[in-house]
Amino acid sequence: MNKDLKYDRWSDEKEAAIHLKVKPSTLRTRRYKLGHNTLEVWKKFNGRVLYDLYATDRKIEGVN
Repeated sequence: MNKDLKYDRWSDEKEAAIHLKVKPSTLRTRRYKLGHNTLEVWKKFNGRVLYDLYATDRKIEGVN
């Protein structure tokens, strides 16, 4: 399955892992151990975990 990913502001765990160049299991582990104190901005919505790619990029760069 070769799918072109479209990077919106909010994405699921798989697309966020590709964007951040980590494994999805790494995101799950950070979320489990650190909660919202991670560099990734995430939110639960209807049982799904969504990552805010724009806010995460700004947080990593150190821009307020």
